[in-house]
Amino acid sequence: MAIVVTRSAPAGTLTGSTSFIALNQLAGSTVSSSFTVPTNVSSIKQISIGQCADGAGEEFLGMVQISGNSMKDGAAVFTAAGQCTMGTSTGSNTNFVQYDTDLAVQAGNSLEISYAQAGSTAAADVSVSLTFA
Repeated sequence: MAIVVTRSAPAGTLTGSTSFIALNQLAGSTVSSSFTVPTNVSSIKQISIGQCADGAGEEFLGMVQISGNSMKDGAAVFTAAGQCTMGTSTGSNTNFVQYDTDLAVQAGNSLEISYAQAGSTAAADVSVSLTFA
């Protein structure tokens, strides 16, 4: 049985920081940025990252950090899809990436999902899902 935990943040929260900022929303609801790993799971099997720029003509590269005392081998950082400048509204790019992983976790301990940007920064909407098994 797979269990999915998702956290998100709107562009108003993520103003384009090169420091990791904990994700503490689920769509329009505020939730705790830290959560307890569900019982009967031993690893994160998949990480899904979606992000988009808040305005036209912005470039950035997002990074997602999974951390907390539940991570048996320490924190892990993953690169999201890059956002490239789009000169017109007729083009678009996909800003979704999905990783298959086998990150060992301790059920009952805490995890946190954080987001930062490398190099150029911009306001962005972001959502991250972790699939546990």
